[in-house]
Formats: sequence, C-alpha cells, structure tokens
Amino acid sequence: MPNAKGGKKFKRGKKNTSFEKKLIYKDPKEDQEYGKIIRAMGNGRFEIQCFDGKTRMGIVAGNMRKRVWVNKDDIILFSKWEFTTDDDKCSIIHKYDIDESRKLQSEGEFPDSIRLDEENEFGDSDNFQFDYGAADSSSGSDDDEEKDDKEKWWSKDDKNKEDNIDIWESEKIDLDDI
Repeated sequence: MPNAKGGKKFKRGKKNTSFEKKLIYKDPKEDQEYGKIIRAMGNGRFEIQCFDGKTRMGIVAGNMRKRVWVNKDDIILFSKWEFTTDDDKCSIIHKYDIDESRKLQSEGEFPDSIRLDEENEFGDSDNFQFDYGAADSSSGSDDDEEKDDKEKWWSKDDKNKEDNIDIWESEKIDLDDI
C-alpha cells in the first residue's frame, strides 16, 4: 500500500523544483475584462472600477470563495454576466498579484490612464506644512501657561481644600462588627 499521507520515506522523494506561474490573460470571447476593486460591500461582493470605463458590482466566484482574499485596490479579472439584460454585474474569476499586474501593464494590456500605484505616489503639491500657531501667541504665552497651571485639578493648591478627604480614615470598619 502506498504511503498517501507522508512519513519517514515520503520526504526523501521531494525535489526542489521551481515553476513559474502562468499569467492569465483576458478572453474577449468569454466577455472578460480587467478591473480594480474600489470597495468591499460585504458577502463576497465588491464595487469594481472596470478598465472599460464602467463601475460594476462583482461577486467572487465560488471556486475562489474563502481561498483567495480580495482587498481594496487589487487588480482582478472578471467575467460579465451574459444572462442578464443589465451590464452592472459580473463574477470575479482571478486576482492578480502586484508583480503580475505590473507585468500586464508593461505588456500593454491595461489602458494608459490606469495607474497601479495610485495611493503610494506623492507629489510636491501634496506636502503639508503646519504652523502650530507659533507666530500668533508668542507675546503672551508665558502668562497663559501660568493660568493653566492654576486651573488644573491636580495642582498643589487643592491639597488644602476640604474636598480632599481620605475616605479610608473617615469610615473605619471593624471586622468584628460584620
């Protein structure tokens, strides 16, 4: 009987073979297109910005469900539904890795208007500078800090007030009374 589950001699026959994953292209005969996930709507449904210019609702195919996790900004391959009159729904049939999507873009599969690294690129106009109000309150800042220290609830002046009563000293309970 063969050793189907593995064991002592099973690992001897294991070879380190590497294979390159075959890239999956769209098939126009099957009404397939590329798209980018905009947002998740729950229950395996996603809003997709399709590379043909439309926004569709995509549903994860059954063979991908709970096996492939689709997230926001992922590049996917979807198949349009032929059996409906509206062109708003589709099935997500493949998710591309980052390397695969870059390779598809370099081969010219995506339109030129599509940018894969949209959220990670920052230009010079995106930099923010904060003032922190240093120029406005430079003259009277020392007086303001002294006022704030006096108003704080944990300041030293509060120790003399009657509000600070030690509750353990005021009510002493004898264990024999219980």
